[in-house]
Amino acid sequence: MALIIMSKIALFMSLLLPLQFAYADSSTDLRVTASPWSPYVSAELPDNGFAANLVMTTLKRAGYTPSLKLTDWPDDLEGTQQGRYDVIASIWITRERKDDLVFSKPIIENNVKFMVRTDSNIQIPDPDKLKGYRIGVVEDYAYTQGAYTDLPVEFVKMESVEESLQQLLEGKIDIAVADERVAVYVLNNQLPGGIKQIRFVEQNVSTRGLRIAVSRKRADAEKIVADFEAEFQRMKDDGTYLDILHQYRVSR
Repeated sequence: MALIIMSKIALFMSLLLPLQFAYADSSTDLRVTASPWSPYVSAELPDNGFAANLVMTTLKRAGYTPSLKLTDWPDDLEGTQQGRYDVIASIWITRERKDDLVFSKPIIENNVKFMVRTDSNIQIPDPDKLKGYRIGVVEDYAYTQGAYTDLPVEFVKMESVEESLQQLLEGKIDIAVADERVAVYVLNNQLPGGIKQIRFVEQNVSTRGLRIAVSRKRADAEKIVADFEAEFQRMKDDGTYLDILHQYRVSR
């Protein structure tokens, strides 16, 4: 009788062990998402753009098994907040987003710029000089946080940076606001000749840190961020970070 009981226990343990390993492996699987935002994220660029490349490389080196799905903004944000995705690969931090997401330290610095046409005499020495101008901003992007949000100006909501710059070139708006690298990429690749017709105002609207964020729906969200940050620092120390950035040409 004892022998039969021991045999049943051994059989039970043999069935349980693979399940334990399967559970352990699944805890390292990460559903990563990001919205197209060239040159940071794009299916048309090597390894889906340099922000996606940095994030996926870091997570893999940290021992995770990430899979990336590109989806339109703000579906990637909402999906991560709701737990349909584990990680959003490129996002700016706001107070409201911290309720649902655990943010990493910045991985890339974004310089948000004002742009005007080269034939324009608009000068922007301080925010008060913006009164009365039509300013194009991408809807739901956190470009306009800070002193500029309270000014009596007309913020014209756009679907994309490309639309904003196109309307600037056509004179339908007076000023466009965008991340500098994104604007340069769009002007060079989607609006031929546009780079020669646009003047970047040297003073930044803001400098933002691009980060990853992990859904608080995951109990191990804090650990994932800590693992990511530790490995990201190792990548900066061993030169991998710069090697990845140098694969993408984004200067004007």
